[in-house]
Amino acid sequence: MMSPMSLRHPLANGAFLVTAASLLATLTTGHAYAQRTPPPPPTNLLLFPAVVDGDRTERTQLVEEIVTDAVRAQLAKLGISVVVYSKRLPSVQRAINESDRVITEKDAEAGPGDDPRKAQRFADVVGATEYLTVFVDGYTFDAATRTAIFNLSLSRYNTQSGLALGSFAKGQQGTAPTDVAKANQEGSAIARAGDIGAQQAAGALFPQVGIIKNSSVPQRTGGHKSNSGEKKTVTLFGAVLGILYFSTR
Repeated sequence: MMSPMSLRHPLANGAFLVTAASLLATLTTGHAYAQRTPPPPPTNLLLFPAVVDGDRTERTQLVEEIVTDAVRAQLAKLGISVVVYSKRLPSVQRAINESDRVITEKDAEAGPGDDPRKAQRFADVVGATEYLTVFVDGYTFDAATRTAIFNLSLSRYNTQSGLALGSFAKGQQGTAPTDVAKANQEGSAIARAGDIGAQQAAGALFPQVGIIKNSSVPQRTGGHKSNSGEKKTVTLFGAVLGILYFSTR
């Protein structure tokens, strides 16, 4: 019959082996739970042109065109399939000509404006899974400083439910360079403010797209770093075996 002292070594060694195995498993698979699959980006997004508050003039039309293009370009950079709303879209024209008159010629011409129900109806007609509304208010341009200032607001919606998936609102400012011709300074200033605002809005409204793009880029790691990690695991394993060997002596 084994004495308590003789039993203590096998039990202690067994517990040590379990602890060592758990430690090694943690070291070798520690990154397995760090990577999670982000939600998928929209497969088809309808972008409504920017709406500027106030009376429509040549200046407000310029702001609408530049800001809309800036948002479209930024979404395209993220790999999102974007369609900019227009009454000339084939799906919109078909809806106008249908007998049930889902959309009238007047509605198609005016667009949804700030009516979310109309926006959802247009997105459904186009067949978009999501839609994005863009609003610009408080626009001013200071010719003396060549600076354009406005508030930019974007909202992301699910077409099927009509529920908001996110919103962005922030003041923007852009200044045209001194070497830009005076006639083009306002457009240059709007473009600079629009580009910054579009980048900020896209990052806030579609963070999962940035995660997917970053995770798809191969990580550059030097061979010595990979070897270093392997050497650390082997060294630790050797140390565990050494301690176990001497503890059983």
